[in-house]
Amino acid sequence: MARPDLVALTEDGLIQLANAGLVKRALREVAAGQGPTLTDEPDGTIEARFPDGTVTRLPPGRPPGEAACTCPASGMCRHRVALVVAYRAEAVSSAAGESGGAPETAPNAAWDPGTLDGAGFEAGLGISAAAELKRLLASGLTVGLEHGPVPAARLPTASVRFLVPDAVGYAACDCAAGGGCAHVAVAIRAFRAASGAAEVRLGGGDAEAAEDLAAAVDGLVGGLLEAGTVAGPEAHGAALDGLRRAAQARGATQILLAEAELRAQLAAYAERDAAYDEGAVLALATELLARTRVGEASALGLGQPYETAMAKTRLVSLGARLVARGRGAVARVALADTDTGATLALERGFAPTGDEAGFVAGLPGRVLLPGLPLAGTGRGQILTSVARRRADGLLVLGSGARGRTALLPRDAVLRLPAPLAVSEARTVLHRLTERAPGFLRPRDRLDAFHLFEVGAILGQAWSPGAQLWQAAVDLPGDGGRLHLARGYDRAAPGALDTLGAALEGRWGAVRQVAGPVRIEAGMLVCEPWSVGTERLVVPDLDDPDGPGGPLLPAPAAGARGAVEEAEALLAGALHAGRRAFAPVAASSGPRSAARLRQSGHAATAARLAAFLAAGPDTGATFARAALWFAMIREDAGPIDTAA
Repeated sequence: MARPDLVALTEDGLIQLANAGLVKRALREVAAGQGPTLTDEPDGTIEARFPDGTVTRLPPGRPPGEAACTCPASGMCRHRVALVVAYRAEAVSSAAGESGGAPETAPNAAWDPGTLDGAGFEAGLGISAAAELKRLLASGLTVGLEHGPVPAARLPTASVRFLVPDAVGYAACDCAAGGGCAHVAVAIRAFRAASGAAEVRLGGGDAEAAEDLAAAVDGLVGGLLEAGTVAGPEAHGAALDGLRRAAQARGATQILLAEAELRAQLAAYAERDAAYDEGAVLALATELLARTRVGEASALGLGQPYETAMAKTRLVSLGARLVARGRGAVARVALADTDTGATLALERGFAPTGDEAGFVAGLPGRVLLPGLPLAGTGRGQILTSVARRRADGLLVLGSGARGRTALLPRDAVLRLPAPLAVSEARTVLHRLTERAPGFLRPRDRLDAFHLFEVGAILGQAWSPGAQLWQAAVDLPGDGGRLHLARGYDRAAPGALDTLGAALEGRWGAVRQVAGPVRIEAGMLVCEPWSVGTERLVVPDLDDPDGPGGPLLPAPAAGARGAVEEAEALLAGALHAGRRAFAPVAASSGPRSAARLRQSGHAATAARLAAFLAAGPDTGATFARAALWFAMIREDAGPIDTAA
């Protein structure tokens, strides 16, 4: 066989190189006998002649995108796609004739891209791509790997898939270059270094950048403890600017992302915006302290691009979530690249308008971006050629003379690649327990978001006191058990009723569930953002009873636990400043420490007491206490792999 690479290129791989429409058209025409006439020339060139007179020539050793075509289109035109489809059809037919029976369609075997000629590929990189590779390796980055017939590497801001075994020309990247880029070179290095592991760290190792960043963070947190967020953005502007300059100079993207959120929180307080949250300020300060104290390149985000331009992309919705923020709300749509499985978030905040009931009822009809209504985007898919991916997974859509974004419907049930699509609960359980704490991991707006096939529904329940809906399903085969849980949110009052109706089978059998997952009491728990039945159900955007359906009462505030009460003291210290916090610490601190000791948290009580007794110089003791509480939040308990 002259071109085994073309035969090995699957239909899904060809779609990634071109698009689904061109591939379906070529399959239809070739099956109807309307495809091109192929000729194998002596030098190995494949020539395809079409009924309309177009001639396409694919030189030996070249991928289809580099074929010469007499049509005016560049890149993967319909003629280049049809050449591949026709060649594959002839090869399969020939193999069937030689074997005297129907051709076998067994899947390709797993292979390792680490065996590719990475050095040769890197030698052929252009000047800018070679400089990008040097920068990425100098800063250091963690790469997640998916092994199998179509291996994939997931970098912080790009995903690479190897579509054909032992053919580096078929390595496809979702960055704007599409392939032949620094990301492919990193992916090859990662597979070689991993030796079968699911994750590998490349380059970096220089922690000197953390020294000036740590000093800037300590100064900022010290200022918050002294004056509090109540002093306004002006009081902390110089410290924030100093941290931003230091992070920009070092290329510390994770620090820049956290600094931007902290700056937004201070601005929200000054504007009396409901988005302000004392707990969020504490979490951001703790994250900055943790990242600079660890000092590793991955924790700081050294060298990670803040934004990366993407190639022409099809992004399918995995559902939406509406979250109340004060009197307003934040809408977030989860989107997945159908080729790579990378997840991205499109979001927008909405200020309250009119009465609360009218504001909430009108949220699904609001617009995320021009041409992208929330309801349509949450239930559909977008085709875009003007997308940029921020380092934390936020999708930024631009505009341009040659680019546009189109909104289309999506199917109720999807087929997506792993690890986004999950077949075994135990795999996700182990992955979640082995990863770094959240305040050290790369920021991700859709952290631990997965799509699950549903085999059987085991039951559901509603807890009025906790305002919590719960259910359990079994994954197909030996996939294990998945628990579902969703609490009441006044921004989406009909969501729990919709979930209950979906699992009762109102719209047909439940086939898929998508949402972020966490570990609770050793069990894998998913918050459903969408449910795939005979139609796509998005709980936050659907209402099974129409306007005026059942609105469950908002949950009453429960008593704080000992840990939550103590953590609120730390948040209050950042909010109020030293002078205003002193009387609160004197009155509430001893009682809170005593509650911690009585509930078995002696070490936590000691750290809280040390902070409260530190006096004016509280920075070091605050950091120790804040990081301790952050680790308590991360503790998810033992794994129950039998669940």
